[in-house]
Amino acid sequence: MLLEDDPLATRIGEALMARGAKVAVSQTTAGGLISARMLSVAGASRWFESAIVPYSSPTKFEALGMDREMAREHGAVSPIWVAATAEAVKRMTGAAYAVAESGIAGPQGSRRSPKPVGSVSIAATGPAGTRSEERVFPGTRVQVMEAITERAMELLLEVIEADPVPAA
Repeated sequence: MLLEDDPLATRIGEALMARGAKVAVSQTTAGGLISARMLSVAGASRWFESAIVPYSSPTKFEALGMDREMAREHGAVSPIWVAATAEAVKRMTGAAYAVAESGIAGPQGSRRSPKPVGSVSIAATGPAGTRSEERVFPGTRVQVMEAITERAMELLLEVIEADPVPAA
C-alpha cells in the first residue's frame, strides 16, 4: 500500500543518502510495488537509480542477462537465482545497492515449481556482500505482493545499515 512519507522507504532513502549511494530494484512478483513505495518519498531521485519488472522469462534472460542453466537447475524462485538477479541489476545500473525478488503470488501455483502459493525468494546486495532468504507468505494475491514488498524493503535496509557510514 502506498503511503505519503512511507516510513520504511524514508529510512531506506536516509540510509542511502548517508552513504552517498543509490539503489536499483528487480521486482517480479511485487510487480512494481517496491519501486512505487520508494518513489513515493519526496527527493527519491537523490537515492533511487532504476527499477525493472522482469515478469516474463524472456525478459529475465534478455534484459538482465540471466543464465538459463541456472534457472533450469535452481528455479526462478530460489535464493541463488534472486542473489544473481540482485547482483545483475546492481552491475547493470551502477547502483551501490540492489534488491530483487521472485515468487508465486497466486491464486494458482506455478506449473513449473512445486513450491506453494506465497513462496518468495528475496535478495539484497551492497558493497559488503549479498544476503538472500526464502519465505512463504499467506493471503490473497495482493496480500502476498504487499508482504513481499515489505520484507524486500526490510532486507534491503538491513544490508544498507550493515555497511558503515563514511566519515564526513
